[in-house]
Amino acid sequence: MNKLLFLALWLLTLIFSYWVGISSNDVKYSIPSEDPTTQVDSSVYSVLEPAFEPPLIPSGIQGQPADNKLSKVSSLPYTKTISEESESISLQAKLRSSHPVQRLEAFAELLKNPNQSSIDSALEAYNSLPHGPGRFSELKMISYSWGQVDPVSALQWANSQKHWDQHVARASIMDAWARNDSDGAIQWAKENFDGEENPYFVGIINGLSEKSLPQATDLMTELPYGRVRGRSAAILFEKVWSKGEDVALHWAEHLPEGSLQDFAYGELGSKLASQDMSRAVEWVESMAESSVKVAVSEDVSREMARKDPQKAANWASNLPNGKSKNVSLLQVAEMWTRTDPIATAEWINQIPADINKDPLIETLVNKIHKSDPENAKIWAESITNPDRRKHMLQKVEKQSRQVSKPEKK
Repeated sequence: MNKLLFLALWLLTLIFSYWVGISSNDVKYSIPSEDPTTQVDSSVYSVLEPAFEPPLIPSGIQGQPADNKLSKVSSLPYTKTISEESESISLQAKLRSSHPVQRLEAFAELLKNPNQSSIDSALEAYNSLPHGPGRFSELKMISYSWGQVDPVSALQWANSQKHWDQHVARASIMDAWARNDSDGAIQWAKENFDGEENPYFVGIINGLSEKSLPQATDLMTELPYGRVRGRSAAILFEKVWSKGEDVALHWAEHLPEGSLQDFAYGELGSKLASQDMSRAVEWVESMAESSVKVAVSEDVSREMARKDPQKAANWASNLPNGKSKNVSLLQVAEMWTRTDPIATAEWINQIPADINKDPLIETLVNKIHKSDPENAKIWAESITNPDRRKHMLQKVEKQSRQVSKPEKK
């Protein structure tokens, strides 16, 4: 009897312990009931709170967020932070990418609305790129953007660069400055350079032409003869040519007579010859002998010789005697000797004696004196001008001595 009673009590104890364990688990892993009759010790909440913190998962990655205010408020800042950080990393990676198009897109995005901060970031990325022409496009973008924000500081940096980097940066900065404040840019350029060949004016004229082509042209014509004026004239010609043949012709007609106008007409002849050779030839043949005809003939004959030297040789040979014919013949010789010196020599032999062939022969000798010094000497001896003949013979003999020297062991 006692044994049976003891066994019954032991079984009841086990059952009670099992029930208490289940009840504890239910309380630990479920939200407490809002029933006021439910008594839960306040210390339980310190254990419960971590279990009910909303998971920090951006919307749309792992299903829909929980439909409660706490979940929405907690997930939004996290999503924004991750997005901004990813975009920043992506842009920084693109700025240093070896893919040129991707890299330029990143620089363009960074400098779309330039400020000192974006310029500093662009400079940091630019300095990490390999040196050389491969980063000239990025250099132009940085310099132009910086010229919009603080051109004086930008120019101080540009002048610390070397070689072509300095020229490219200067021109881009002055371009941007002239578009916004041409008077200020011109004044600064004059005050910060001594001499006639002021390199800052190339960029100024380029930028000013976007605002006022007549003003830019006037400024260009005031420059002294030299490389800066020549480069500026080339820039302006391309601007007017892009507006149409008639605009370019009108622009050339109103330039001061002399080297500038001759240059402009020559460029017109070259452009026409590349598009419609027959029109270009008719234009030259309709002109009276003048410096303009010389300039146009030179460019047309060069373009024709580049495409068909034999045709160009025939055309130049049939031009009326004069300077236009002489420069055309010389252009043919210079272009033809690059591809076929033998054919060029045969053509020179056929030119009548009343034509001055010395410049053509010199062109041929200069081309063959290293590869064929013996024939070069024969041709040099046929030059009629004594001084030029002596000079060319000395050049050939010097080359011959260098070839005949024994190699040092």
